[in-house]
Amino acid sequence: MARAAGVSTAVVSYALNDRRGVSVATRERVLRVADELGWRPNPAARSMRAGAQAVGLAVVAGETLHGAPVLDVVAVLQRALHDRGLGVDLRVVPDVAAAAELYRRWGAERRCEVVVVPEVRSDDVRLRAATEAGLRPVAIGPVGVAPGLAAVEVDDEEAYARVARYLRGLGHARVALVADPADRLRTAACERGMREGLGDGDVSVDVVVTDGSVEGAAGATRRLLTQSVRPTAVVLASDVMALAGLDVARRTGLVVPWDVSVVAGADSVLCRLATPALTSLPALAHDLGAALAAAVTGTLDAGGDGEPTRVPLAVGALAVRGSTAPHAH
Repeated sequence: MARAAGVSTAVVSYALNDRRGVSVATRERVLRVADELGWRPNPAARSMRAGAQAVGLAVVAGETLHGAPVLDVVAVLQRALHDRGLGVDLRVVPDVAAAAELYRRWGAERRCEVVVVPEVRSDDVRLRAATEAGLRPVAIGPVGVAPGLAAVEVDDEEAYARVARYLRGLGHARVALVADPADRLRTAACERGMREGLGDGDVSVDVVVTDGSVEGAAGATRRLLTQSVRPTAVVLASDVMALAGLDVARRTGLVVPWDVSVVAGADSVLCRLATPALTSLPALAHDLGAALAAAVTGTLDAGGDGEPTRVPLAVGALAVRGSTAPHAH
């Protein structure tokens, strides 16, 4: 490139990196030659010179970050990482296999040092891909997720046990949980919490796994509420799933909360504006973003030595609103 432009390699470097000391005409000539030769910057070379500049996060399209909106969590994480000169490289991918391939590429390019792996599945290929690529993954999942790796451990089991105890205290004898996909570790934790909170007495629980979509939640709720013996309370894994359940109950002629109580697994302004307003577990966006920042910075500070940084995250109190009431036997 230097020969083609008729300048030294130092001038080429200055021009391509937009550094001072090169005239406008020379810079334009170098950039024109670079374009003609098809030159592109090499991310791996830049990372070796300057170090990783971002924390990687690949999110499967349509998913949340443990029930919280992705951008809300990322905004909190980005603010916390700003003083360290780090950004968040957020990508949306079609599935976990694509996320794993992206982590492999990031490792080869040395684009990131740490990557976040959300909504951890059983035998999650993303964790293996990140580790094998020389990256340090930070997992998000229930207590005990990804042993030996850095993680944010969200105590969904205790949160759902509290929901179950609340519904049992209202006199509900048949409770249903409309859950996320079965392969997510969070789903199993939520089910364990529901069963533990309802106890071994005469309260039954029906767990229905879905694909996590609004349509899947609506279909599952419709099947539950139109069967011969229907539940008197339904807990749905997210705010939008609960809104779908509320709509289905209304369309089937049931009155919430007198005929059926509805609980959302994550709060939002939509839950508060619904009619009736939805009883909900709290939104985790701010707390999850802060916990992720602590796990990421702890991982960076520890280097390759010491125990992995694991940050516990408790889920706050249930917000009781108009969608739940004592069951009239």
